[in-house]
Amino acid sequence: MGAEKRKLYCSKHPLFADAGDEYCHTMLAGKSSQKIAYNRIDRISRNKCLSKTMNKITLQDVNAFKQKRLSEVNPTTCRDELLMIRRVFRWYIREHMARTGIHMRNPCEMITIPPGGKPRDRVISPDELKLLMSAMSPSMAIITELAYETAMRRSEILKLTPKDLHLSERFLCVIDGKEGSRDVPLTRRACALLEGALVDSRGGPGGAKLFQVAPYSVTQSLRRAREKVGLDDNVRFHQLRHTRISIVARKGFNQAQIMMVSGHRDMVWRTMQRPVTI
Repeated sequence: MGAEKRKLYCSKHPLFADAGDEYCHTMLAGKSSQKIAYNRIDRISRNKCLSKTMNKITLQDVNAFKQKRLSEVNPTTCRDELLMIRRVFRWYIREHMARTGIHMRNPCEMITIPPGGKPRDRVISPDELKLLMSAMSPSMAIITELAYETAMRRSEILKLTPKDLHLSERFLCVIDGKEGSRDVPLTRRACALLEGALVDSRGGPGGAKLFQVAPYSVTQSLRRAREKVGLDDNVRFHQLRHTRISIVARKGFNQAQIMMVSGHRDMVWRTMQRPVTI
């Protein structure tokens, strides 16, 4: 949103699309979710029920949006969009109240949000991993195997640069991941994969990423490989992370060690000073 639009935004109620863009610009700056949020806002604002100024959108408008989307997409997608609408309204109402002292009602507060989908608990076997990798390009196969070996998220792998790697000590640094920065312990196989990626990336700039790949391309590559080798729809990139965490748990690691591998944060995790060796 340009300076002219921002000035307009401060003087009167904006359209939902403009308020949503400002929310993304203000609240999600520097976060990996910002681009996803921008795209979601754009998709939502195309619906005529929400192509109004913020003060004109009613509970009935939001409900009409919900019913239309449920006829077009799965309940999980509809849920994500409704939660985004609610976040934008909560943020805007606070900002509007701070500027004017006038309280607005949130039309989303009384809407029933569809329940979240059942979490996938699919564990990918070593044989299934080999099948997937056999149907991928070498670079995509390395990214896939790294996720299996480290429990790292897709975004965390794709942000890696050479300076993040400490292979002689068998760990790497995730900078500004989903739950902050952390050290990730590495298996010997993960070290070997990263050494190969490091060699392949040495022709680029010093701060260049190890993997010059778009996130969507990774997801698409796994989906196509899954379909080609005949694996079920529950074999997804995130299941590689789930599989690694499950393997670590089955080895009898304690809670603090599992938290270190997974990157989930709690008070136990913060007591650990260095990654465990796996």
